[in-house]
Amino acid sequence: MTLSSPTGRLARWALQIQTYNLKIDYFPGKCNVVADMLSRPECSDKQTCELQTVVIDVPSRTAGELRTEQLKDLELKKIIDCFEDINKSVDFANWTERGYVLNQGVLYRYSPHSEVEEAQLVVPSHEREKILKLHHDAPTASHYGADGTFSRISSRYYWTGMRKYIADYVKTCAECIGYKATNQKPAGLLQTHVPAQRFESIAIDLFGPLPETSEGMKWIFIVEDCTTKWVELFPLKQATAKECALTLLNEVFLRYGLPRRLISDNGSQFVSAIMQQLCYVLNINQSLIPVYHPQANPVERKNRDLKPRLAMMVGNNHTLWNEQLPAIRFAMNTAKCETTGCTAAYLNFARELRTLDDVTTDLRSVIHNDNFVPEFTPYLKRFERNMSQIKENIEKSQDRRKAYADKSRKPSPNFKPDDLVWVKLHPLTSCDKPDEPLGAYHVSALTPFQNVIQNQSPVVPLRRRGRPPKQPSVSNESPGKNAKISKITPPRRDGLRWCRGRM
Repeated sequence: MTLSSPTGRLARWALQIQTYNLKIDYFPGKCNVVADMLSRPECSDKQTCELQTVVIDVPSRTAGELRTEQLKDLELKKIIDCFEDINKSVDFANWTERGYVLNQGVLYRYSPHSEVEEAQLVVPSHEREKILKLHHDAPTASHYGADGTFSRISSRYYWTGMRKYIADYVKTCAECIGYKATNQKPAGLLQTHVPAQRFESIAIDLFGPLPETSEGMKWIFIVEDCTTKWVELFPLKQATAKECALTLLNEVFLRYGLPRRLISDNGSQFVSAIMQQLCYVLNINQSLIPVYHPQANPVERKNRDLKPRLAMMVGNNHTLWNEQLPAIRFAMNTAKCETTGCTAAYLNFARELRTLDDVTTDLRSVIHNDNFVPEFTPYLKRFERNMSQIKENIEKSQDRRKAYADKSRKPSPNFKPDDLVWVKLHPLTSCDKPDEPLGAYHVSALTPFQNVIQNQSPVVPLRRRGRPPKQPSVSNESPGKNAKISKITPPRRDGLRWCRGRM
């Protein structure tokens, strides 16, 4: 205000306050202790504005209250009595060497390995959980791990076995288990099946939807023999249960014979009543893989092979993919399998299929003479020896893959009926709804429930999807935070259980 010719911002401020009769006094910063928004309430013209202060009552405990809580713990009471005893015993020297001190009747401890000059308050046993909730569960703590929580608590508090107590608390924290990523190896070692007869076990799956062709085809129905790796590809107009069941019956069962086991995922087409009735009438054991574990279905590997080959063969003509299926199927069945060491065609027909190269150079023509039967007999014997060698090759390949896969996994826990487990859910999908039960889970999606809380109601009661009779596995209770393994559901005929190893 004393400037003769203010410019810029000062000039604008001067013009703004010229309409007021002001007296400006300067206060140093250390004297202006109430210069904040809370000390300046809004005042009208008829009210007298005065400086006001805000008092915040922060709960605190006195030394007497801390001493009373410590005396409730028998172990701490023994230490306090030892310090207050006039006749200092040998125990007094032991407690002093460990860093314990008594100040105003309250027991503290100085850490001998820490450079911090502040003492740690010794916490009684009945207040330890409260301290953990304050320094781990509170929003200002944000559920840090065992080391972070221990570092936060040990700077102010101490009790015997504190590190292990904090680690056990963090391991059983429901929020940490539900939302944090785990660095542990997934549970479930690789389980390999013994090769059976040809077309005794088959795996099925749907591939699509694809661009609609001129015939209205949009899906590919894949069928694979688990023993010989023979593949069949069928284009479908609609991926319905009726279409899949009729294709299986007319194109597979009535051509290669009825299988004993049918492996599929939990798709609505495969758990439908039509597919169940078909398997029941033909005495076929329907095996559904665990939910969210597609690698348990052997045909998924063929999906991986089919996708790039279909893309290369079709090119830019996306609506002509059904015309390329016969050629792709022929190529997949005449390719040498790494597991068996032979082609799928050789294992099915005891000979390799005649290709286009054999048209120009026919090296396998049969010589028609009188010695045809004697020459064919050693061929059959050689094929029998090859089948034994093929089984050995499969077992060696399975052992090699099992050793490689089990390096990144750990054995599954021994779950029993009525055990409480944490279940890995996918709430953003349309499948997981807390009020609807799901099917079998793989053990990698289950975590043992280690909390001591009893009478926990399950969030998703497990039952067998699509298997009549539909009986609830648990009572209809309010949703909780954990699931319960059903014990009233009978085991499958193929030996698979709710908690089974990785296939």
